[in-house]
Amino acid sequence: MRAEMGRGRGRSRTSRRSGWWLAGILALATIVSTACGGAGQSQAASGDWRADADRTGILTVAARLSGGYTSKTYDPIRTVALPDIILGRLIFGTLIDKNPAGEPTPWLVESWSQPDATTLDLKIRPGVTFHDGTVFDAAAVKAGLDRNRGEGSAFVGTLSMISSTEVLDPLTLRVTMSRPAGGNLLLTLSGREGLIPAAASIANPDSMATKPIGAGPFVVEESRQGESVKLRAYPGYYDKDQFLLGGIDMTNVNDDVAARNAVLSGTANFGFVDAEGISALQSSPSTGVEVLPSPAEYFLNLNLGTTEPPISDPLVRRAIYQAINREQITSSVVGVGGQPAWQMFREGEPGNDPALNGKYTYDPQAAKSLLAQAGYPDGFAMKLYTNSSAGPEARTVEVVAANLGEIGIKVEIVTGTDFIQDFAVDHKAPAAMQLWQPRADPTQTFRTLFGDGIQNSGKYRNDQLNNLVLQAQGEADQAQAGAILQQASQIVTDQALSVPIVFIPSRWGHSGKVAFRDGQLVQYGNLGQGVNFSSVYLTR
Repeated sequence: MRAEMGRGRGRSRTSRRSGWWLAGILALATIVSTACGGAGQSQAASGDWRADADRTGILTVAARLSGGYTSKTYDPIRTVALPDIILGRLIFGTLIDKNPAGEPTPWLVESWSQPDATTLDLKIRPGVTFHDGTVFDAAAVKAGLDRNRGEGSAFVGTLSMISSTEVLDPLTLRVTMSRPAGGNLLLTLSGREGLIPAAASIANPDSMATKPIGAGPFVVEESRQGESVKLRAYPGYYDKDQFLLGGIDMTNVNDDVAARNAVLSGTANFGFVDAEGISALQSSPSTGVEVLPSPAEYFLNLNLGTTEPPISDPLVRRAIYQAINREQITSSVVGVGGQPAWQMFREGEPGNDPALNGKYTYDPQAAKSLLAQAGYPDGFAMKLYTNSSAGPEARTVEVVAANLGEIGIKVEIVTGTDFIQDFAVDHKAPAAMQLWQPRADPTQTFRTLFGDGIQNSGKYRNDQLNNLVLQAQGEADQAQAGAILQQASQIVTDQALSVPIVFIPSRWGHSGKVAFRDGQLVQYGNLGQGVNFSSVYLTR
């Protein structure tokens, strides 16, 4: 059975002049291809990749490689930026993949079984090798997984359910868990936690800053921190048809407008563009655009501290929830492809409860009444943190501040550059505008925001909520796990622990040299997960 990255989450497409808006992401990996050429009609909806793909073509990518967008190393346990998974998948591959329904599917792990509720046996795919020619087997996976869950790793919390690992035979690794969490663990291993370096990289972790050795489809040829990355196809990769590119060159880019201009000028073939650039890309005879609403819980979110008054009062938090005009933000700030967010999970995602949509609608008068009930008839002053000075996040902060001002909450906007340090650690404000980047497993969203995660800045605790999350982690039936997470979503919404505002779309501009496997641009469905490069190729 083949684990195809090209069959990942979020399959979508638009033709050059159509409005066929389907699933996708806004990506921190803002991508621009500057491979040869740029003329001709968009191939997004036509072409046969078997005959048309230039297997030696280099897709040149303008990506957010500076600041907090990527870490200073490719070492999985030292990665601190969620977008690191974009490069991590290409270099290391992940143990597990995910299908469009968000269910675990094979990749470097070919299959799995559960002898009991706390035991998971992973069958490693035969014939896989690391870039240095060493064998990718159960012993290698054990070494990498034990390191990923060990002291000093960024994944100590997300892999905390693993109590031990044991090699049963050269291609079988047994994972013993401290509690039932097999389904949760499989999804977790589709993220950064499932990246396994070669023994040589583990022995010399500093080497992974520039020359990581993985078992993925691409080898790092050159890496300049914050500037550029050159990847080349690994000749020994087990599946010759999974990826159709000879390489990917990434160069740092600062904004979406620059990407749009590069595509329009012909100096770039593929890029994440600004909303204002859609019409120009559609009207040009040599470019096209894919506008893809996020199928996951990637959204702008108001993260509320729950420790200090007045925000510690649920009535105040609900007043804030009902004071925000989501429809206005969606239409005037985000634009095409955006959708108001009434809860943390989009329709069809595990945890989404249709009954919560619009349960607490935009109603300034009701919000004022809630403030009065809470003892704040004249409102109060509040600081609101943001680490963004441009784009939809910055503009949304301004609208939210105005909305809250209408119900008597006088907002002082506090800016910074490091969200975790400024908001979660130093508590520079009791509320923060957050561009939420979904985790590989939806239960991690609950744990990060309302459990033991650092972004639970108010140290909120709700035993009922935590127990539901643990119960969902131990549920093997995905439908039942989703039903349990719906109950958790109800608590979050009723207590207004988080204030989702708008789901963010992605907008990909491209020239006629870029085509998509089976006419579909495939994405993993959110900011932290990025584009599925197996769906993108260059035509001959």
